[in-house]
Amino acid sequence: MKTLNKILTLFVAIIIGALFTSCDNEDYLVFTASEPSQEINFLNTLEPSYKLSEQTLSNIAERLIWSQPDFGAPTPNVYVAEMSINSDFSTVDWSSGDISENFVAVYVSELMSLAELQGMVPGDSGVVYGRVTAYAGSSSASASVSSTSDTVSVNIEILESGSCDDAVLSTWGLVGDAVNGWGGVNQGFSAGNDVPFVSAGSEGLYVAAVTFLNGQWKIRKDNDWGVNFGDNGADGTLEAGGDNIVTGGGSYYVSFDETNSTYSVTSASDIWGIVGDGTFNGWGGPNVKMVPDPCNDGVFIAYGVSLTQAQMKFRLNDDWGVNLGDNGADGSLEAGGANIVIPAAGTYNITLDTVNNTYSLVQQ
Repeated sequence: MKTLNKILTLFVAIIIGALFTSCDNEDYLVFTASEPSQEINFLNTLEPSYKLSEQTLSNIAERLIWSQPDFGAPTPNVYVAEMSINSDFSTVDWSSGDISENFVAVYVSELMSLAELQGMVPGDSGVVYGRVTAYAGSSSASASVSSTSDTVSVNIEILESGSCDDAVLSTWGLVGDAVNGWGGVNQGFSAGNDVPFVSAGSEGLYVAAVTFLNGQWKIRKDNDWGVNFGDNGADGTLEAGGDNIVTGGGSYYVSFDETNSTYSVTSASDIWGIVGDGTFNGWGGPNVKMVPDPCNDGVFIAYGVSLTQAQMKFRLNDDWGVNLGDNGADGSLEAGGANIVIPAAGTYNITLDTVNNTYSLVQQ
């Protein structure tokens, strides 16, 4: 019996030892990234020229968006967007650093810095260059697999001092089932049925802020089909009576260049708006969107807004996380403050100054 116990003990010891030896020598799975089947490319259409001024330094000039290549490895991509005053990128004069999103905002102030590196002064025009690189896992790894986009040219112009025109409500607007109906059922603006553009600081340039549904839309004049533009070929160039423009749902800035018959659609991750039972969509939103004032830093405007005699507040990104009200009804704003009383039903031009924490409602 003792001999049998010794044999069993030895057998168990051999099995346990073998198991530990097996663990020590285990071959672990190794994933190797490979060249992506599709190269990385910018997805948004750039403006023909970006107008830079001291008054708009804090405004977003463009939100660059790019495709997301698949490196065939279970690691998230890392992206680095770069800009240079040299087409060969012999110098990298602006960089986003490592980011996980496939988009980045480029501010007027950043383009202005690139312009000044080239010695540009007010009245000058020039060009800078952009590219984006996707890395599998990390941009700092010595053996990291990457894909770099083609270089894009970004035309810039420094406006003469005082040449920024005050924003005014235009006769152009957005219409379609992506906007809320081809009949022009609007999103709170009463200067016409369509969601209106306002002028963007220079002649022939306009901007609108809008919540798009999944659907299609066009640009038209005077809330009428007599003059309307669409996009044949979805290339960012507008044609009279052209094809409907397709856009996914979300909050966007739409820029329209009447002179050159072009447009661009930029996803807006930070956009102020107006909400309340005095607005078209009520307290549930979405907000009536505001656009940056082209001539004043940190100021946002919504012109031709239809309001009832009720209440409203300002909030960011259709969310209550950041909202502003007016304690004391004195024209000064406080975070989470009291609802703002709308004195009478009518059409208003509304201004929000986030620098001085003030606002105005001017009935038209």
